[in-house]
Amino acid sequence: MTPSIRPEVPGDYAAVEALVREAFWNVYQPGCYEHHYLHLLRRSLAFRGNLTFVCEAEGRPAGYLACSSSSIALCGGGRLETITFGPLAVLPALQKQGLARALVCHALRAARAMGERAAVILGDPRHYGRYGFWCGEKWGISLEDGQYLPGLQAVELQPGALRAAAGRFQEGFVYQPDEAELDAFDAAFPPKEKAVTPSQQEFAFMCSLGHQVIPNGFM
Repeated sequence: MTPSIRPEVPGDYAAVEALVREAFWNVYQPGCYEHHYLHLLRRSLAFRGNLTFVCEAEGRPAGYLACSSSSIALCGGGRLETITFGPLAVLPALQKQGLARALVCHALRAARAMGERAAVILGDPRHYGRYGFWCGEKWGISLEDGQYLPGLQAVELQPGALRAAAGRFQEGFVYQPDEAELDAFDAAFPPKEKAVTPSQQEFAFMCSLGHQVIPNGFM
């Protein structure tokens, strides 16, 4: 399939939120929250509409990637501005056809052309290594609490951008789901049955693999 990728426009919002819901339903938890996250992200100052793209197939949205601003609070002082992407979603019937890869590569090339220095994400390391992402620990990049996770990954968009980037990753938009608010938002979509799936158990295991690194801890 040859993807057609274009910037998102306001007229896409409803269709894209439905797409994201379909893509994430029952994958990481019973039901999902990613469509609600996206709905709120668009209202935040961190949202990067100039780096948010829709992939079309047969005249309708089939894939989607949103970008937002983020940063690394450097151990040596100061901040390194970065970008983050997510949600990345493809309709289930069109997955494994290269649409996700096309979206990620398109967004990263666009970000580099705009002068962005690096991208930091939280995602499955088995997937994002193919785009050049490394575990943030390679550069000393941790979560805000100092924890290193396999899913916290980064890639340089400009050569050497992360050479002195040791510090703590800070998302530009922090999502704190409210169950009642999520349920009310989700009620506007067609009913879907929530279920426990093997992918949720696998995701929970991946999230449990975090650790803290103590400098010179062997001494």
